[in-house]
Amino acid sequence: MRVIAGQWRGRRLKAPGGTGVRPTTDRTKEALFSILGSAVPGCVVLDLCCGAGGLGLEALSRGALRAIFVDTARSSLQAVAANLTLCGAESERYRLEMDEALAWIRRWPGTGGAPWILLCDPPYQNGTAAAMMSYLTAGEWPPGLVCAVIEYGARTPGLPQISPPWESRRYGESHLAIYRADVNAPQQENRP
Repeated sequence: MRVIAGQWRGRRLKAPGGTGVRPTTDRTKEALFSILGSAVPGCVVLDLCCGAGGLGLEALSRGALRAIFVDTARSSLQAVAANLTLCGAESERYRLEMDEALAWIRRWPGTGGAPWILLCDPPYQNGTAAAMMSYLTAGEWPPGLVCAVIEYGARTPGLPQISPPWESRRYGESHLAIYRADVNAPQQENRP
């Protein structure tokens, strides 16, 4: 597991103890950040179900303003903290939160309208991916969302049919559900 581009390119990352974490593969991570493209620099990035923090660290390495790492496992947050130290991340550029992803984002006040990106890589066999997709589709998130990417597996339970405003891409065993909020946001009326 490593950072693949940006300021910390090539840094090897530590995984949390135990077998409960499935890091995003380099191939899937490269595809995900290719999809996000130039949206990352200057954004706040949420790394929900963060595991070792590979997605949030990649975003920081590529110029994200800040990253918020959320996970229920203390060992995951300890691994994220170690990886942030290993990369030399400034403490004002990140925050660690021990909480369940959906409960946390429902309470999160947002960025005050500044652009933000949601990345979520939950365990494939629980219902977090489906619940997060439902939450995003309902459009009740704080203002400023640019894009959300949810990773899931072929047997992830409860997923809705992937249809607009969602798109899906497959990379081996991993699938990415992509929601582009900037494209799907209601258009403002032009007033004279």
